[in-house]
Amino acid sequence: MSPLASSYIIVGAGVFGASTALSLSREKPAPTVILIDRAPFPCPIAASHDINKIVRSDYSDIFYCKLGLQTLERWREDPLYMQWYHQSGLAKATDERFGKVQKIFDNYKELGVDVKAELFSPKEMKTRFEGLYADGDFTDVDDILWNPSSGWAEAARALKTTTEAAVENGVHYVSAPVANLLLKNGCCTGIRTEDGRTFSASKVILSTGAYTAKLLADSAPTQLELQVGDRITACAVCEAAVNLTEEQAKTFQNAAAFVLDAGEVQGETMPPTPQRQLKFIRDVPFRNTVYHPASGQSLSVPLTSIERSRWTSPENMPSGIREEVGRVLNGIYGKEIKGLRPDVYRFCWDGITQDNNWYICPHPRCQNLYIATAGSFHGWKFLPIIGQYVVEMLKGELSVEMTQRWEWDRSFEGYPKNILLPERELRDLED
Repeated sequence: MSPLASSYIIVGAGVFGASTALSLSREKPAPTVILIDRAPFPCPIAASHDINKIVRSDYSDIFYCKLGLQTLERWREDPLYMQWYHQSGLAKATDERFGKVQKIFDNYKELGVDVKAELFSPKEMKTRFEGLYADGDFTDVDDILWNPSSGWAEAARALKTTTEAAVENGVHYVSAPVANLLLKNGCCTGIRTEDGRTFSASKVILSTGAYTAKLLADSAPTQLELQVGDRITACAVCEAAVNLTEEQAKTFQNAAAFVLDAGEVQGETMPPTPQRQLKFIRDVPFRNTVYHPASGQSLSVPLTSIERSRWTSPENMPSGIREEVGRVLNGIYGKEIKGLRPDVYRFCWDGITQDNNWYICPHPRCQNLYIATAGSFHGWKFLPIIGQYVVEMLKGELSVEMTQRWEWDRSFEGYPKNILLPERELRDLED
């Protein structure tokens, strides 16, 4: 299959891949686009295949604050996305590791935006929201930031809608695991699937998240100049969902989206979904380091087996997960959650960077190969807009600031080290 002059293969149908496919499909004239992932969309083991995700603009980095405000506008006003967005407000309890909350207020002031955000004490948090958090564990919490203009979105449904819109516009969706890239004379010409099929295009975009390092190692094991190195680390967090009865759901219906990244809790939750699911996340990532014999590298790689990534029977789970998630349930809601137990647990895998910035760039040592990935556990919310910046990168029209932040060989100087970089292994949960 010879590539057309203007044709694209996007590997990975998560947030970056689906959003890019949709943006490309809206180009005039529309190019030929193949969007490929290991399963029918949305892929059930991907980070994007989730019940819900927080949508916010509260960043101490003014760059992402501006992007957050832009994407919030799309969540509220774009018919494609507004159906999945819920403006519950966001309460964020932090400690000093996450930087001074005042910087967030300074950013809004500098941008001339009044989001009606406020700070209040843990004591006041216990009295708000109908007392839902009266029994919460606020150890080491300095302040609580309340932003009523933030909220959450139904993740898998929004992603599915994005992919469907791209397909309706002519994008070809292929469901197959990708075995390797097709590389020749310093150029990427396409991909090969595990069942032996090959697909060619003039440009290949890797939106492969936690799978990026392994795919490049499998594709070019002896070409060290192509490898990810320390740029992206595959890691996961534990999450769980409780299926509520209609009566139980009423108890939590006025809850906030709540992030409690302080003390021993280190987790988050959101109000129940329309399907009455109450989700919790333990925000302490772990990696899964293995030896890649062909390249001689030690890589963190995600699990590809659903049986090892999602559980409805606790007896089949790694022993540490119940404790991880239970710490979040009890630390946020305390007695309010008494008698409720998760009905499903899962790992959420993502690619995380050293400086919290993504990679949206050409690969500097392989022609026709492009990278658009590494959401670093905060990229999902940008689903409505991220594809347009990937397209700008493909055209060479990305701003200087974005190019420097998202390029492959960037310097990490000037950026604080990403505090979510994992310091433990999956096996630590299985001991």
